[in-house]
Amino acid sequence: MSLLRFNDTRFRSSESSVFTPQWRIFSINYRHMQRKSLGVYRVSRRVCVVRKKPPNLPALSPSNIGYNRGMRLRFRIGIFGLVVAGRLCAQTLSDTNLTYETVVSSGVSFPIAIEFLDPADPSRFFVIEKNSGRVKLVQNGVVVSTVLDLPVNYASERGLLGIALHPQFATNGYVYLYYTRSSTTGDSSTQANWTDNRVERYRWNGSALVEPTLIVSFPRDTTQNNGPNHNGGVILFGPDGKLYGVTGDLNRGTLGNPRIEQNTSDTAVAGVGGIFRLNPDGSIPTDNPFVSHADSRIRQLWAYGIRNSFGMTFDSLTARLWMTENGPNVYDEINLVGRGFNSGWLKIMGPDSRDATYNENGSQPYDASSLVYLPNAYYADPVFSWLQPIGVTSIAFVRSARFEPSLRDTAIVGESNNGGLYQFTLNAERNDFVLAGALADRVADSVAERNLSRIGTNWGVVTDMRIGPDGYLYVVSIFSNRVYRIRPVNPPPIVQGQARLEGRQGLPLGTPLTLELIQGGNTVQTITTTLDAYGRFSERVNAPGTYTMRARAAQYLPITVSNVSIAAQGFAYLSLSFQTLGDVNGDGVIDDADLLAVLFAFGSSDSEADLNHDGIVDDADLLVVLFNFGAGS
Repeated sequence: MSLLRFNDTRFRSSESSVFTPQWRIFSINYRHMQRKSLGVYRVSRRVCVVRKKPPNLPALSPSNIGYNRGMRLRFRIGIFGLVVAGRLCAQTLSDTNLTYETVVSSGVSFPIAIEFLDPADPSRFFVIEKNSGRVKLVQNGVVVSTVLDLPVNYASERGLLGIALHPQFATNGYVYLYYTRSSTTGDSSTQANWTDNRVERYRWNGSALVEPTLIVSFPRDTTQNNGPNHNGGVILFGPDGKLYGVTGDLNRGTLGNPRIEQNTSDTAVAGVGGIFRLNPDGSIPTDNPFVSHADSRIRQLWAYGIRNSFGMTFDSLTARLWMTENGPNVYDEINLVGRGFNSGWLKIMGPDSRDATYNENGSQPYDASSLVYLPNAYYADPVFSWLQPIGVTSIAFVRSARFEPSLRDTAIVGESNNGGLYQFTLNAERNDFVLAGALADRVADSVAERNLSRIGTNWGVVTDMRIGPDGYLYVVSIFSNRVYRIRPVNPPPIVQGQARLEGRQGLPLGTPLTLELIQGGNTVQTITTTLDAYGRFSERVNAPGTYTMRARAAQYLPITVSNVSIAAQGFAYLSLSFQTLGDVNGDGVIDDADLLAVLFAFGSSDSEADLNHDGIVDDADLLVVLFNFGAGS
């Protein structure tokens, strides 16, 4: 383990880096520290005291400690040191109705993200390791096998960085991986030993990931900077079935070597520094915002002007994309990303009105009018930002009936500098945060303001958060080598699942769903809800038990699922496939009444009679009723 003096000029920058954390030691003086054998290790501004120096940490001596005013002792070590320190402080949650459990405590090294194999089974998931390039299978909290080992370059922020399952993973087994490929046959930490950042698709055969297929590559460019920082790496599938991923700028597009994506050139292309949107096979969708551009690297973009990001997710209640963005020495951000979004880097970080200056923009204030706008591009201020960067990382929406309304469907954000978790409540339209008082200006200008939204401490560097099949919030802490699960102390029983709507165009968002819970021939509970953009739902059950469930969605004939068992504090998962469309009046039969309803609404946009949801009642809807006529009788 290397130990570097704080006055090493390579580390003078105040920029936060998720994978090169700042360590500090505080004591009255060095002699007191040695005499008492007291190690006081301040990790990410959270102090932990231990009576014995943790193993494998280098001994402290005047030769390897830098001094500054107030006898503050600082030193910087490699990222492996944080693995030890991450276990010194207990995690906290401000909500006493919540608790947490350690799901994975051994067998993983630098875990950065997870993916559940089965939406009904929380016990099995893939975990990817940043530095080793390994994809491991976890079952019941234990690593049971390594299913793939990629040759990665893991210098600084490089490595195996992202994983996503194809929407039809259950049938095609496709797994997508974003990683920095090593130019050697094995893993390497040498900066020069890399070929590209890339996304590859693999097929899960039940025991291994096989059949690699290149989806997209972001290669080395000898005319530009090539990192090793700002690689991005988060990938996911949107409700539209497209593959989204974020690439950092790799330190490209400087004022001295200008590029479009960094808002410094009208013509030259960096090839990185944005969010890409692709079809699952890697081809470029025809409805991308810049699809008319001559360069395919621009055509594949959904958004640009992005410095770097470790967090991206969809709000499934709106199908809107949200992203965290890391600033230099000022302004980390949370952004709402629409089609053609320009986040402003490298000229703007934080609100445009703040006129932020930093080394990369030449210490000159810019405004939105100075940005480079591709056709269909637009700029918007961040929804929220931190004046002093926190090393913002993962973002997730708590889409689960397990949690109380005060937490459900809110945004949870992780970070790297302080080990905190932060909560943001959305407005009714879910396009903004509800902010008041000192945060009404959308900026946390101080530690006190930062802590106004904090709900947890000592979580380390949180690189992934997601709701699991059991409805609990799973948290990956990379340097603690842990996967945690946050849940209510007394979790309510729930029923959740996903519905497929045969013959319906567009997203299922807002489609009404009714669930009747039946016992002994009697309906004991009726749940009325709506589907989200992925067709998912999550609702509470009044009491545990075994039920017959009758489900109805929109104008489809109802379907029945028998023997649905829900234990106390348990859950049931329903995979619902609605096949027969045309029951306009909801009486359970497709008959003359439904045919007349379509005829009377013909040519209009009546939502009830527009069976295929294409925006107009026409021949297609009439044919649906005629084709399914008599069903349900």
